[in-house]
Amino acid sequence: MEIRRGIGVSAGYAIGEALVFDREEYRINRRTISAREVDGEIERFRKAVQAAAADIRSQLAAMSKKVRDVAGSILEAQVMLLQDPTLAEELSGEIRNHAHTADYATSRTLRRKIKLLEDSDAEGFAKRVLSDFIELEKALLRHLVGGRKDDTPTLSAQAVIVAHDLSPSQTIKLDRTKVLGILTEVGGLTSHTAIVAKSLGIPAVVDVESIASDVSSGEMVIIDGTTGTVIIEPDEGTLKRYQAMERNYLLTEQRRAKELHDLPAVTTDGTRVEIFANIESPEEIPTALNHGAEGIGLYRTEFLFLGNSFNPTEKDHLDAYIRAVTLLGKRRIIIRTLDLGADKMPHDGAEEREANPFLGTRAIRLCFEKPEMFKTQLRAILKAASRGNVEMMIPMISSLAEVRQVKEVIEVVRQELRREEEPAGDGMKLGIMIEIPSAAVVADMLAPHVDFFSVGTNDLIAYSVAVDRANGRVASLYQPAHPAVIRLLKQVIEAGTKAGKSVSVCGEMSSDINFTLLLLGLGLRNLSVVPFIIPDLKKLIRAISIQECQAIAAKALTFDDGAACLDFLKSETQKYLPDTA
Repeated sequence: MEIRRGIGVSAGYAIGEALVFDREEYRINRRTISAREVDGEIERFRKAVQAAAADIRSQLAAMSKKVRDVAGSILEAQVMLLQDPTLAEELSGEIRNHAHTADYATSRTLRRKIKLLEDSDAEGFAKRVLSDFIELEKALLRHLVGGRKDDTPTLSAQAVIVAHDLSPSQTIKLDRTKVLGILTEVGGLTSHTAIVAKSLGIPAVVDVESIASDVSSGEMVIIDGTTGTVIIEPDEGTLKRYQAMERNYLLTEQRRAKELHDLPAVTTDGTRVEIFANIESPEEIPTALNHGAEGIGLYRTEFLFLGNSFNPTEKDHLDAYIRAVTLLGKRRIIIRTLDLGADKMPHDGAEEREANPFLGTRAIRLCFEKPEMFKTQLRAILKAASRGNVEMMIPMISSLAEVRQVKEVIEVVRQELRREEEPAGDGMKLGIMIEIPSAAVVADMLAPHVDFFSVGTNDLIAYSVAVDRANGRVASLYQPAHPAVIRLLKQVIEAGTKAGKSVSVCGEMSSDINFTLLLLGLGLRNLSVVPFIIPDLKKLIRAISIQECQAIAAKALTFDDGAACLDFLKSETQKYLPDTA
């Protein structure tokens, strides 16, 4: 049994076999074979050895004499390892004695050797052998899995996904009914993996060093998404203890959701707070409503692009939006236009890579650059508005000039639809996300030109404190309670309220129970959150008055240190919701 620590980004427990999806992106499933298949699998392994050795010899032959004199011995050593009869016998024994496939036996055997050398702090010759084993595993798997790489792990049964990282396109293709938990080597509290896992209620731990190398597919893994604890191959007592904890956690969550489902979020002094849900696809709407959501405050449409080779048709858009509207009835839904770019760009796309995508062609900037793609989405949203309570939201606005440009494009699309005698979304509300500091500072100038604000705290914080939110090395500097962030929030809420415009927060801060009292105290009356936090939010809101929230916010504004402010907010939250640590 081995215990590791990471960052817990989505609460809950996951217990099951690992499915490792490593940096090479080969899918190595743990699959047993019948006795009659054993000889065939051993022969498949031997052929992979021959092919891998031939590849290395080809590399040697292609080298110039000068390069071969320097690096040739490294490749020759790898050929010798490949043809080592002891290694061949060990791998054949793994296939024969455990009825494993050749690819699983190869990965499992070589990773054991790799881990043994890593744990010994290999130096000198041993370190070179470690590097050789890593290269051999890649070389053999290239042939054993048919020389191809899988873009997304395919789950034949429920499993815990273990990876270096998961891209947005990989995440959207996962069979969510079979993902027990997610475990990655990189990421932070607001990384894409964290956002998706939290929105789906999938326990997740990120920033666990070398976990994709240290765990083999098929090994039993326990994830505690609250504490960030990961247990590899737990003993029987530990396994039983966590199984009981998992059952208790699920029962508690179900009871809370049922008790509070039909109760409004009203403070003790009668102030009504609206709670909406964030979703990635229409299929998540039933879960959101079951947890007490009043509608959808953020529909992230980028997954339509990622699931359609970055080029969804108008029909793809419209079908998805109509499914959502049908499920919601008369409830409100806010559809956000494309927000791809930076960490959300598809890793295999044809788009030119930017040196600094976080400050580059993102979201509305990309839409202006690709007007036909933008108009296709606008047409579908405007048509869908005739079917239900649909509103549109534009991300990454930095200036009033961009708002005016957006409205001009929308009007052009409306005119096209009218000429075609199609619904043109007349009267549909248009809002913007406030997530760039420049927009927050001039919120009073923007407010008269839009119908509502929704604060995207993830990017607002990242841009304000200059931190890449997915970089574990600077994760400690990403502080939602930073004095500058709280002041910007106060300024935006006041500007929107003064102009008579609705203001919401749809970023991760709204889904963190420790910031609820602060946000209410600053004047917020609308939250858009991950569905699974709604019962706790309702319970907290129904236990406090707005006057008490205002006092907490006033105190929070006096702190000059983000960490100290967060400690204060946590302590205040626990007074009203003791079971939220």
